[in-house]
Amino acid sequence: MKSIIRTLVFVLGSALLPVNAMALDTGSYPAAIWIDPDGCEHWVLDLGVEGMMSPRLDREGRPVCGRSTQICMEFPDDVLFRVNEATLSPSAIGMLRSYFSKEISSGTSAFIIKGHTDNTGSIYYNFDLARARAEAVAAIAREVGAVVQVESYGEMQPIASNDTEDGRRRNRRVEVLCE
Repeated sequence: MKSIIRTLVFVLGSALLPVNAMALDTGSYPAAIWIDPDGCEHWVLDLGVEGMMSPRLDREGRPVCGRSTQICMEFPDDVLFRVNEATLSPSAIGMLRSYFSKEISSGTSAFIIKGHTDNTGSIYYNFDLARARAEAVAAIAREVGAVVQVESYGEMQPIASNDTEDGRRRNRRVEVLCE
């Protein structure tokens, strides 16, 4: 048993070595999702000398393993929110009600809503803003009868470069995954 644990620690440590080197260069410690050999997801954070890892759990408290990552809708934040705000505009509320109502009538009633930001601001601010925006969208989904799980990634999963205004605009988004 000890050899299995040592092997796992060695493999995990080796996988996180590039993250530690990046932290030394940039002064930041990015969070990530590590997928183990069984396909189960774990939150990991390398703090340099020591790290943290915990399994990602679903609504029922079971580990997330082999989940589909099909995005069924992506909303750019500028369509739903003003800059640095998490309050939906009246037109966005109507658009979201219509979208979730159509999905529910076609048989999809469970969703994962993921909030993302650009890298402007602190990592904590971005996680909080992404969560607040995802929660605002989730409230509309719940209002029309959907079962919803909310996840916040802040600036950790960019889809474009944060070096340009267009890239930052594309990174500010809310994704809806259909389960």
